[in-house]
Amino acid sequence: MEKSALPKILVIDDNQKILELMEAYLYPEYEVMTAYNGYEGLDIIEKENIDLVLADVMMPDIEGYEVCNILKNDPRTRFIPVIIVTALSNRKDRIKGFEAGADDFLTKPVDQLELKTRIRSLLKIKELNEKNESERNLARNYLDIAGVMLTVFDTEGKIQLMNKKGCEIIGCTDGSLIGENFYETLVPERYREMGIIQHQQFISGNTEGLESFEAPILTLDGEEREILWHNTPLRGRKDEITGILCSGEDITERKRAEEALLKAEEMHEKEIHHRIKNNLQIISSLLDLESSKFTDPGVVRAFEKSRDRVHSIAMANEEIYRSKEMGKVNFRNYVHDVVDYLYHMNEHQTEFININIESEDILMSFDDATHLGLILNELIMNSFKYAFPDGKGNIQIGFHRSDREFTLCVEDDGIGIPVKEISRTDTLGLELVAELVEQINGIIRIDGTSGTKYTITYQDQTHSKKDISFENKTQCKTNTAVNELL
Repeated sequence: MEKSALPKILVIDDNQKILELMEAYLYPEYEVMTAYNGYEGLDIIEKENIDLVLADVMMPDIEGYEVCNILKNDPRTRFIPVIIVTALSNRKDRIKGFEAGADDFLTKPVDQLELKTRIRSLLKIKELNEKNESERNLARNYLDIAGVMLTVFDTEGKIQLMNKKGCEIIGCTDGSLIGENFYETLVPERYREMGIIQHQQFISGNTEGLESFEAPILTLDGEEREILWHNTPLRGRKDEITGILCSGEDITERKRAEEALLKAEEMHEKEIHHRIKNNLQIISSLLDLESSKFTDPGVVRAFEKSRDRVHSIAMANEEIYRSKEMGKVNFRNYVHDVVDYLYHMNEHQTEFININIESEDILMSFDDATHLGLILNELIMNSFKYAFPDGKGNIQIGFHRSDREFTLCVEDDGIGIPVKEISRTDTLGLELVAELVEQINGIIRIDGTSGTKYTITYQDQTHSKKDISFENKTQCKTNTAVNELL
């Protein structure tokens, strides 16, 4: 059955003649439904989409005041206009009706023109309320799909609004923290006092230095999450600050990744210092051996001084080596860094070349990352130089892990290469790739049938391999040190 386009009016009255009269007054402008008591009326409202209710006060089960009170306290029906219709006309009865939430009050006998005028007015208000509610829900949806935490505080620091992302970060249900003091509930105790001071400073209008900063919050299970906050004052009609809109980006994982990268840099430096130390010790021993071949005291003394200087540098490197901790490299970030650098440094070739990266978030040893980084460097540069004669194309990079096996895939849609076995190529770059893959005990396959696709797999294990990148850097630093001494 097709739904009526007319507004639905529910009349609740235990007098059959009043029901018939109201229906005669309102037809045909409205679809009229009737109920003989309060509970029957509430049951109809539960099932039907009622637009307005006319309720008598005196009924055998529950009064019209109680019906009104029930409707106004239910979020689903609170915007349905309710007109109390009764023979009671004293001031006390009217006040009681409005306290129950009634939108209007009519005294029997009801004037038809007045009734219709009141109904049209209330339906117009209902339409505006529904429009406002719809816009509010739309705004709430926009807030909820935002990728950051959005929160509104009042001048006292109480939470007035929190979007879905904020609830996910904190671990609360939607709306459960509304009205709670943000600083007492979600700020770690060691930052609480300063947070309250800064809040008061911001509310007073002194926002300098407080628009953006990093600060932790507490989740409901006690975990601290690092948040990058961006704060905007909310102002009233007289331009006074009435609250604060805060957007917060959870940068906890990013901070952890930055710490991981920092440790990787420390490991890199540690390895360099370790190798420098070993090489300098060898040089020191060689100088000591060479000094024994001479009898001239001046020459012997010169060798001994050089030996001591080299040994001193070796000890300094040993101290640096001992002070560093082992670290890991976030390979996804590393891949992005390598690609971004190569893309930037070869922008005259890459203007019309698109690179897509799909990499799992994996922490690996610095040695493995260095080897794969060098391999990636060679393969990307190979594609830049040879795959796209017209300067246009796409490169796809993938890296994922399955159990203990890692797979790196670099694929372009260029002209392809005829070589299918890496061992058959005489290109220096690909020879280096073959050597690097061998060092991590990996396997490389090349498919040149449609563009060029390199697939490299290796196992997650301790490898016995030679680190080319470290050796070159170490040798350079060693040569410099020796040249300065001798």
